[in-house]
Amino acid sequence: METVSQKNIILRKSQEIFFKYGVKHVTMDDIAEKCRVSKKTIYKYFESKDHLLHCILVLQVRELQNAIRKNQLGKANSLEKLMLFFTYVKELSQGISVSFVRELKKYHSAIFMEVLKSKNTIIIPFVIENIKRGKQEGVYKNDLDAEQICNSFNEVLKTVFFDGLIQNSEESRNALEFLNSLFLHRLVSIEGLKIITTRQHKY
Repeated sequence: METVSQKNIILRKSQEIFFKYGVKHVTMDDIAEKCRVSKKTIYKYFESKDHLLHCILVLQVRELQNAIRKNQLGKANSLEKLMLFFTYVKELSQGISVSFVRELKKYHSAIFMEVLKSKNTIIIPFVIENIKRGKQEGVYKNDLDAEQICNSFNEVLKTVFFDGLIQNSEESRNALEFLNSLFLHRLVSIEGLKIITTRQHKY
């Protein structure tokens, strides 16, 4: 097995098991079994479970950056781009259990803070710029303060998802979809509302 692909397989399989079952009760033996390799092979690439977890989240951040870059290069208007981004986040979140988020915050606080930092340095600037462009395109209301509304939405998300208010993954998915819908309807102009309505009728 090629070295690079072997490391990638370990990352992907470990991500799957961490996201589904959390971190605390997953052992390196579990990961080795899932990846069909020995623990020695895993330790060849990752010095500890924390290191493996950190590498998984670094990979996630890189993929998020690529998704945003691809989104920004698209020809759709700002509202359509934001809706596409929310769809991407929704699909990503479907594979992440509530226990993973809780345990990441409780037992791996340094890594958890890195996740929050990436959100603040990647996602928020993207959404702020999206709002500014959407106002120019006429799909968002003219009187919006992009920074203020984005920061307010961010605080709501932090409270709901990181402060223990969500009890299970289904609640998490429903809450995310509901909050994203509220956010979009707070942003859109009459022209933007037509776009949302047309898209909903298509699906």
